[in-house]
Amino acid sequence: MHHSYLDKYARHDSPLHRLDARVKTLLAMAAVILIASNARPGLLFFAALLFLIVMLCAAAGIPLLYLMTRSAVIIPFSLFAALTLAFSSRFSGVLWEWAGLNLTIEGLNRGAALILRSFAGVSLMILLINTTPFDHLLKAFRRMKVPELFVLLLSFFYRYLYLLWDERERIQRARDVRYFGGRWPQQLALIGNLAASLFLRSYERAERVQKAMLSRGWDGNFRSSGGRAWETKDLTALLLGILILSMLWLIRSI
Repeated sequence: MHHSYLDKYARHDSPLHRLDARVKTLLAMAAVILIASNARPGLLFFAALLFLIVMLCAAAGIPLLYLMTRSAVIIPFSLFAALTLAFSSRFSGVLWEWAGLNLTIEGLNRGAALILRSFAGVSLMILLINTTPFDHLLKAFRRMKVPELFVLLLSFFYRYLYLLWDERERIQRARDVRYFGGRWPQQLALIGNLAASLFLRSYERAERVQKAMLSRGWDGNFRSSGGRAWETKDLTALLLGILILSMLWLIRSI
């Protein structure tokens, strides 16, 4: 298996790694809500936010290039919405017009802000999962009274995501050995067959996993030991994080 895990740096040791998972989760969620709710962010807001992300990367010992490449996966999804804003006719300052499409200055500004907001939000989430082992994160969710069903589905998704990726790699290797190219219609038909095969194998694996869990006494509930109490450093980090988020809120439109 040659997987690039989502939490590649989660088991490292740094001041951020040693903080309580609840503190990091609460602050990361609050920061994402702040970013998402700021409809008209200013340049100073983005500069302060990106500076904060770089400082957190340095404190956690996570390479900045790793964070940027991981966060870049959101850009294709946010780019479509950004283009929709850029060509919206309800904004002023038309730069270019053709066949009813109006490229506006305000639309470009809002589109660029949307991409930056999406990039910053995903970067914070990647920082969270790369400074917190996933089992600690699930335990923090339970102690924060997150619905048990959501935590259960999240744990299963993480555990078996890489097994499914393994299955896909085996199917792809078998295809490469037996198939040497062809025209587009043939390739599309082959991709459809591979997708169907992956679905059937995944379904069969899920049945085997369920039978194995039931045979070992699984009753639908997770049991884990209680987490540690908050320490002084956790409360200090929480207060410092609230102060930083408050400062970002004050300069949100600057």
